[in-house]
Amino acid sequence: MWRIRIHGRGGQGIKTASQILGSAGFYSGFQAQDFPLYGAERRGAPVMAFTRISEKVILERGPIISPDIILIGDETLLNDSQSAPLCGADPTTLIFVNSPHPPEKLAQKFSLITADLTDLCHKHLNKRTIYSSALSAVGARLLGTIELADLLQAVEDELTQQGIVTQALQGNLELVREIYTKIEPATLTPKVEKTLITKLMVLPDYRPVVDGAPIILEPGNMALRKTGNWRVERPEIDYTHCNDCLICYARCPDGVIAVNPEGRPAIDYDHCKGCLICAQECPGHFINTVRETGLFP
Repeated sequence: MWRIRIHGRGGQGIKTASQILGSAGFYSGFQAQDFPLYGAERRGAPVMAFTRISEKVILERGPIISPDIILIGDETLLNDSQSAPLCGADPTTLIFVNSPHPPEKLAQKFSLITADLTDLCHKHLNKRTIYSSALSAVGARLLGTIELADLLQAVEDELTQQGIVTQALQGNLELVREIYTKIEPATLTPKVEKTLITKLMVLPDYRPVVDGAPIILEPGNMALRKTGNWRVERPEIDYTHCNDCLICYARCPDGVIAVNPEGRPAIDYDHCKGCLICAQECPGHFINTVRETGLFP
């Protein structure tokens, strides 16, 4: 059995990536199981999904503790101690990180594989942070047991069910073809789960619900919950051209843009989730978007 765990953020297509990978495994003649795990988080909060693919009937249930493959759709999660995407990894685990940086720059004790899926998604989909097809293609290729035709069929079936058709669907299929040819297949030896019953009863030692959906014990406590680590891209105001119209201040849905004593807009990056509505609403386009990275200080 091959066990794949996928990490990302709400809105990036992590759940769909798991579904595509499971369907592709099924079309290739395997037994498959896929499911997500997330709480009441909003877009941008850490989420994960799991896929099991096996030649035999799958009797395991619950989160994957000892994955053969870990797919990380957002490199900033490497700095998130509560998401802990590398939890349960060992030297035999294949770990893929969506990053423009070479593996050695991510400063991990594990051997990593990196590729810039964000730019590839922008090229084919013009949507920089939707990785459902891209991550499923990486997972299928690393497994080395799923044929491209079966993967493409799974992508088409899953996305069609979601109402994605015509040009958008073709863009996803082209994206999958490019990634499938770029990623080298790996040789995997499926891990044998020891003390299976115990492992099924114990959750991983990361706490996605605590990180993604803070417990509200009293009103007005949101300022204490720093949700800026949900961000994939951050807005940066170009003060040399900003005319202080304050439309960004009025449009921010989370109220993280304030007016400083000089009458200029100022962004609270501890709580900005990177929705980028301010950049879209700025009439002069004086708010730039900058990609966050997972590089360690």
